[in-house]
Amino acid sequence: MPDEPPMAGWIPGQPTSVKFSAGTAAPQTPAPPGAVDCHHHIFDNRFHVEGQIAVPDATVAEYRDFQRRLGLSRSVFVASSNYGADDRVVLDALEQVGTDRMRAVVILHGDVDPARLLALHERGVRGIRVYFAKGEVPDRAGFDRLTRLAAERGWSVNVVGNRNREVLLDWEDAMANAPCPIMVDHMGWTPQPAGPNSATGVMLRRLLATGNVYVKLSGPYLSSRSGAPEFDDVDMLAQTLAADAPERVVWGSDWPHPVAAQQHIPVDGARLFDQLARWIPDTERRRQALVDNPDRLYWND
Repeated sequence: MPDEPPMAGWIPGQPTSVKFSAGTAAPQTPAPPGAVDCHHHIFDNRFHVEGQIAVPDATVAEYRDFQRRLGLSRSVFVASSNYGADDRVVLDALEQVGTDRMRAVVILHGDVDPARLLALHERGVRGIRVYFAKGEVPDRAGFDRLTRLAAERGWSVNVVGNRNREVLLDWEDAMANAPCPIMVDHMGWTPQPAGPNSATGVMLRRLLATGNVYVKLSGPYLSSRSGAPEFDDVDMLAQTLAADAPERVVWGSDWPHPVAAQQHIPVDGARLFDQLARWIPDTERRRQALVDNPDRLYWND
């Protein structure tokens, strides 16, 4: 059964051992009531898709343990490529948790039936995820159709870059002119050590200036060269983006950190959350990133 509303049930983070996260301490920086983890996954082999890579289960209950350790009230389940456009795992999680506490972003392709978006909206989905270098990459017409469909529903479109090539650069015009909000996952996989001075970093600043593009402060281990546990070479990039547009950045844990797990990189979720205090030192602006901005994107109804 869904839990009680997020504000009523909020408690500060609690020290405990949780799956897929190093350490046991709660974050040093308390999360405000209503705080949202805007990027996590659920893996459940009950819904395994034939031909896709099977990964260890990371269940709703295990994620909720992680969430309680960090003191987070709500979350956005972002579909992973392991399930493609099969949304059974997403809908199951939404049903378990309830849409007061969880919303979701799913993978859809350019030929999707618009009626499917309406059905997904009624179940708590509020966005589409598009990979630009993996799986079924859309052409420009397909991407434009997805952004139009998202705009009709009041959704956003999440875009995913790539480690090996700064692929988002090829899509700058499409993102800048989209009719719906665009969310750039994982700080665009902006390469280090160039960070904000790289081609992608400079482009992200241009896109933030358009007023329609958001950036997700998540996945620092995807591009960090300095490594665990702090991944602090990503600080300058995150600080720059957050300062440029505090009203259009959000935070995500990327639990259970699938790419880091594949590379045996230890990730402590509490330390990840405490990074946000380095990136956004001002308490009110940090609350904006954790509460107000997610509300506008995912709980706008």
